[in-house]
Amino acid sequence: MDGRSERELAPSLSPSSMSLSKPEEQLAIELSCPICLQLYSDPVVLPCGHNYCRACISKTTGFADEGDKVLPRCPECREEYKGVDSLQRNFKLCSIIEGYQAAVPHLDRQPDAGPERMEVFCDHCIDEELLAVKTCLRCEVSLCARHLLRHHEKESFKAHAVVEPVTEPGMKGCAVHNRPLEYFCSDDMTSLCSTCFAEGHHQNHDVLTFSVAEEEMRRALASRIKVVSCRLQMTESLLGKTAEEQGASEAIGDKLINKAVTVMDSMVALVDRYRERLGVLLEEEKGQRRKSWQLGVGALEEQQQQLLDAQRSAAQALSETDTCIFIHRFMLIEEKLRRAVGDTIPSKIPTKAPLNTRRLQTGLKTQDFRSEMARHMDSLHILLNPLELTFNIFTAHPSLLVANDLRTVKCIASKQPYPEHAERFTSAPQVLCSQGFLSGEHVWVVEVGPKSMWSLGVCYKSIPRRGDHSRLGHNSVSWRLQWKNSKLTVCQSSSNVALGDITSPPLRIEVALDFEGGTLMFHSTKGRRELLHTFRAVFREPVYPAFSIHSNTPESWITLQSGV
Repeated sequence: MDGRSERELAPSLSPSSMSLSKPEEQLAIELSCPICLQLYSDPVVLPCGHNYCRACISKTTGFADEGDKVLPRCPECREEYKGVDSLQRNFKLCSIIEGYQAAVPHLDRQPDAGPERMEVFCDHCIDEELLAVKTCLRCEVSLCARHLLRHHEKESFKAHAVVEPVTEPGMKGCAVHNRPLEYFCSDDMTSLCSTCFAEGHHQNHDVLTFSVAEEEMRRALASRIKVVSCRLQMTESLLGKTAEEQGASEAIGDKLINKAVTVMDSMVALVDRYRERLGVLLEEEKGQRRKSWQLGVGALEEQQQQLLDAQRSAAQALSETDTCIFIHRFMLIEEKLRRAVGDTIPSKIPTKAPLNTRRLQTGLKTQDFRSEMARHMDSLHILLNPLELTFNIFTAHPSLLVANDLRTVKCIASKQPYPEHAERFTSAPQVLCSQGFLSGEHVWVVEVGPKSMWSLGVCYKSIPRRGDHSRLGHNSVSWRLQWKNSKLTVCQSSSNVALGDITSPPLRIEVALDFEGGTLMFHSTKGRRELLHTFRAVFREPVYPAFSIHSNTPESWITLQSGV
């Protein structure tokens, strides 16, 4: 035999045979067929160099003729060959076996007794632990003499195979033939003994020796653990960002509380009985917001724990050196790993819960004392009604690039491949917000680039989408404030008015809409608060915040501020 055949035959022998010490018995092991575990009978050699009895290798192929589409494979290395009829007899191996049989005719090939077994206790004894006398391979339980007798009394259990007590039944022995497990069928995901393999029930299946199966499983497990580690890192990163966002959200809530208390401190007589109520409402609202965050964080932490469990299980399996136990553990954790790898990781952190200002407004009954403290109540009303505006990407002109969070828009030289839409502006570089207002008082804040030219205001949804008359202020359905060519102007129905000698542009603008009152006010709030202009009109349709950028420099952008 060549060196390769001798090396690769060894793993296929039963583990007990590795304890033999006599040279003759070691030689007998090397001259044994990996399938029947007997001395080779009419040995044939495969193209890959492995040897088998002709009868044994014929059983593994089911005597398939040469016309079969699927070529048979070597049971050990899985290399294809053309069929049993194409195999040559190994005359050199025949001579070695004949010489061995003539020289050692009296050899008893039964392996020596293995090392002393560990004590195995009965699985059914509860009150006291009794030593087991047998292990049922079918039930995978060890039984003492009393429970073994009860086991045999059941008619359906009489055919079960029982062996000497083993510590882990079902992992190393075949429950059908009571022989060592040496092969693994990838198609059926089951372990086989040599007799199972020779019977041909797994013909044309992908049957591997334990050594090859272990190598493939370890490679697959190592690959999956890399994916698990990567996903775990992503989840932990999301949890970190969630904690940061949660802190920022609570800071905004605290800021809201402080401003509300400051405003109400000036309402000497009336505020005393409203302040306590405000504090209670805000704390309740804060608890609701925190609960909302915790739900999102809890889902991420649960997924983190699942990934950690999967990682830990995989690492423990990879550290196992015993092939049979490793394969058994792999099969136990394979489904868990598939779920850990397949489960979807959220693409973003839990969203910030909006402040429930309607509930606060109702609880405070602000309308009751508005007439007496109009200025203070207006401030409080604005404070408790922050808007969460977003740009409507379906209205954006192709020269405007809208950020993923829909809160920033930039003007760029290249056209964006936006799909055609009936609401999209095609002439003027403009965009509307998705939110519109049909009643009430609303305030929003806008920040603009320091060297940009811009327009902002409101319009009806019926504003034209193309042509010169689609520009903000150049029709009867829009009102706008504009900074362009170092001039601040306002325009409505094409009536353009300059607002004094303002040389520096406002960078943070507060827009206040009173729908029923018919006013639209613009304030500069960067540094000293300054009123820029007030439009007075009768609004007959819902109005939408509208914006335009007239420059395409890197600092040409508009951002909608959120919250307070």
